[in-house]
Amino acid sequence: MKEHTQKMEVQSQEADSFNNINPPPTKIEDVVEKVGEHLIHDSYRWLEDSDSEETQSWIRVQNEYLDKSLRGKTFEVFFTELTKSFRVVNFSTPIMRKGKYFFSERQPGEDHHAVWYRKSLDSEPIKLVDPNGMNETNTVSVDGWSISKSGKYLVYGLSEGGKEMATLHLKDVETNTELPDQIERCRFSRVQWLSDDSGFYYMRNPHPGSVSKNEEYMHQKIYFHKLGDNPDDDVLIFGKDRPKDDMLGFSLSVDGRYLCIHVSQNWHENELYIYDRQTETTTQLVTGIHAKFQLVFLIDRVIIKTNYRANNKRVLWVPLGKLLTPIDDWEELIPEQEYLLESVGVTKSKLIIEYSVNACSKLSIFNHDGIKQEEVPIPEYASLVSLSGNIDEEEFFYGVDSFTFPKIEYRYDPKKKDFEEFRRVENPVNPDNYVVKQEWFNSKDGVSVPLFIVYRKDVSGIHPTVLYGYGGFSLSKNPAFMRSWIPWIKRGGVFAVANIRGGGEFGEQWHEEGIKEKKQNSFNDFISAAEHLIKKGYTDSDHLGIVGGSNGGLLVSAVEVQRPELFKAVCSQVPLTDMVRFPQFGIAIRWIPEYGDPKKKEELENILKWSPYHNVKEGVEYPATLFTTAENDTRVNPLHARKMAALFQSVNKKNNVFIFSEIEAGHGPGKPIRKIVQSHALILAFLAQQLELTVK
Repeated sequence: MKEHTQKMEVQSQEADSFNNINPPPTKIEDVVEKVGEHLIHDSYRWLEDSDSEETQSWIRVQNEYLDKSLRGKTFEVFFTELTKSFRVVNFSTPIMRKGKYFFSERQPGEDHHAVWYRKSLDSEPIKLVDPNGMNETNTVSVDGWSISKSGKYLVYGLSEGGKEMATLHLKDVETNTELPDQIERCRFSRVQWLSDDSGFYYMRNPHPGSVSKNEEYMHQKIYFHKLGDNPDDDVLIFGKDRPKDDMLGFSLSVDGRYLCIHVSQNWHENELYIYDRQTETTTQLVTGIHAKFQLVFLIDRVIIKTNYRANNKRVLWVPLGKLLTPIDDWEELIPEQEYLLESVGVTKSKLIIEYSVNACSKLSIFNHDGIKQEEVPIPEYASLVSLSGNIDEEEFFYGVDSFTFPKIEYRYDPKKKDFEEFRRVENPVNPDNYVVKQEWFNSKDGVSVPLFIVYRKDVSGIHPTVLYGYGGFSLSKNPAFMRSWIPWIKRGGVFAVANIRGGGEFGEQWHEEGIKEKKQNSFNDFISAAEHLIKKGYTDSDHLGIVGGSNGGLLVSAVEVQRPELFKAVCSQVPLTDMVRFPQFGIAIRWIPEYGDPKKKEELENILKWSPYHNVKEGVEYPATLFTTAENDTRVNPLHARKMAALFQSVNKKNNVFIFSEIEAGHGPGKPIRKIVQSHALILAFLAQQLELTVK
């Protein structure tokens, strides 16, 4: 321990005196490939091979370079503060089963959430599954879990090192004992139990070796597992001879007869299939329609949330006995409204409808006949982050949070017919000391785009500012408690979130205005958001940083290449950058409908206009940049961050470029607290150094 402490002190001294140390040299080995009619040069193709000793050596050297540069006193301040902030009790919304309440919870001294239950609302909690300490590096986590209809059985998934390929385990809740059933290769598997607890439907990936290693995280299919049976004998329900890039979901009717299967290969539309357990046949319900459909079973009727002929979505219905009625003949239960219908929750007599009003949540209660009954109280600039109810109960729970407060959980008490606060996560700040506002700006083409801005009340004038964005896959960036950014705003930094096109804040049209040939709209929106912050006097180009992860990492990498003079610092987390080769790696083939297909001439032409890796120019100085990635990332291959960091380091003569590669970590989920805190502390230290945030 003493040796480790001395090493950290040396690193701190080096980092605090650090000033433009040259990055370690990277071998240039130019590969020229003809793609369509274009000759594509790639000087760092060799960094795509994660298993080679040469790449592994490069990763070690780059991490050492980053350590010497950033792990100084500022890092230690943020690391200590974030550790204290993250070491609080955190919990999920309870799930009810026959009077029992199941939930996950992480204690201050733990790295991962454990699974618990209470026999009644007021009884002592009983721990069912605890992944903490399951391996030496404490990188085993619970990916997901499901309770049988009676509350007798728990099925839960465990994965290791952030790989997100879970093994399903079963437990008898009453005796708290493990069952012998174990099912491997269940990535993001949903589980639907039969009403008699005799078995469940689930999703499974192929056996290693049965497909290429690059496709092991695809080819997902739906199976049925009967308790006690050998999983190798489980019955295949859906997926035979289907496309390898199917994304699946399913729900089961209350009587257990019908399994509705949701299938998609993109984020614009999906198909619905109905599997009848009595006849063991599968029938198409919805196919070939450019819209999204989500089917929910009530007791004697079926509802569908859809944007079919309704950009802001609506709810349709038919009696259960007419489930296979063509979608055009379904009746309208809740018509399209002015604002986007975001989600539908169900209780014994209610539909809980979440609307998105300018990217903030509004919650309304309807009965099963579609008649509105009341509004559920939600604070201004807040988001619904959880909702738990089921068709057997009147009681339900919901959680909300915002930029300045973490989750507050509420319970609907059916006896009192009222809402009451149930539980809340500890807040490290006083919300009264901060301003949360929403401003609007015009993008390049005149479209009006919203922007959330958060800062301390006593802050005015130009300040270090971080602009965050995503803009893809129809995902909305609503107000959320970003615990990792609290140290920033506490010290007077400004934090802003832009709701750019490509996201889902204003329906499918908003999404499609920021994809494929219109992807540049996302970048233009984000650039305009930055210009708005400068124009309104929040910051200037010398104090403006941008941050994004995954698709957001692509976003910030693209805009810094397009407008390098606009930003002082960039943090690109687990990004895509080489958009000519992206579909060749893992599950990324699923993203072709979002970005375009490089194998098609017109789509390649468009991609080459904005692909970050292919638009870096010699003689241009790009902003100081920190890339973060993880070696076990099974979503976005770390090659993107590696190649882009190497290219930037070769071009930049003044501004620093770093890459932090995490070992035994993935795209994000499953990280122990120490890894979460470490990566966020590095990001904060980098931005504070570049944007001149005062850190004491």
